Amino acid sequence: MSSHNMSWIQYPSRVSTAVEDVIASQSVVSRCVHVYVALFVPVSLVTGLFNLTTFLRGRARLGGLDMFLSDLTVTNMLVTLLSLTAISRPDYLATTNLSCAVLSFLANVCYFNAQYVQLAMLFAFLLQGPSSCLRAATSGAQRPAAGLAALGGCAFCSSLGVVALLGTSRELDKTTLCQVDPLTAWPEYEIVKVSLGFGVALVLKLAFFILLIVQLAWRAAPPQRDTASAHLVVLAIALIMFVCRLLYNMALLQRARLKLQRDIGLPRDELLMNLAELVLFGESCVNSLATLFLHKPCRLALLSIPARLTHRCRRGEASNSFSLKRVGS
Repeated sequence: MSSHNMSWIQYPSRVSTAVEDVIASQSVVSRCVHVYVALFVPVSLVTGLFNLTTFLRGRARLGGLDMFLSDLTVTNMLVTLLSLTAISRPDYLATTNLSCAVLSFLANVCYFNAQYVQLAMLFAFLLQGPSSCLRAATSGAQRPAAGLAALGGCAFCSSLGVVALLGTSRELDKTTLCQVDPLTAWPEYEIVKVSLGFGVALVLKLAFFILLIVQLAWRAAPPQRDTASAHLVVLAIALIMFVCRLLYNMALLQRARLKLQRDIGLPRDELLMNLAELVLFGESCVNSLATLFLHKPCRLALLSIPARLTHRCRRGEASNSFSLKRVGS
């Protein structure tokens, strides 16, 4: 149980004697946070609201893919709001262990839900075929509400299991420096989170691409244009999430390795974790942009904005000219 005693661990920036390295790493983190807050946060929220409004306006004719993307859009917006807790970096949020556990739980629910929804989209909307395994894999497209409820339940349970490994249940009132992945968590926290949120997903993606290659080898006719558009947005989101989460999970494993060696690491290790966290937060913004530009209903709604503005301006000019004629007569 010695590995579960995390009272010795501290942030390298708080105790390191390499002052120049600490200043340099904190400067990089501060500048990256400023860029993230000034650029990624507003773009993510505005794009997410626009996509969600588009889905709600067409809710009477929402398809399976639209519902999955709506769920992913809401999750991305929640992640963006939770990321505002990092606005004070390189300083960390000072709060109680209970509040930090709640923050970690909410962030992990969003983390796992986005991963599970993205995996379900791959199997439900890119695999089509007569075999029983493919019919089972694509059943979520016909029952999206039930599928999303099941995925949300899996994300909730996964997050609950991961947060149970924080090891702060007996010190809930103690003040700590907090981030979405608390430094004082047991090493099992990082290992289980990487396994559930990235390792299992990577194995399933490999299985998916094998099935997709087999399906494409037997398919004679090319996919229709609307189907190809759906394939593009699903593949783009899968690629974005893989790239953004690769660095993040590498940083988590590096932190777990240091904990097992009872080493607090160097300022550059802390810098890597902070940058990986910002990249993970930025994933929400890029996903929302991919949905906006690649998903047909959202793209058409965006392209129709100039026409609608022009139409309103013309109506306003016509109304004003009519009023002037009445005054002149």
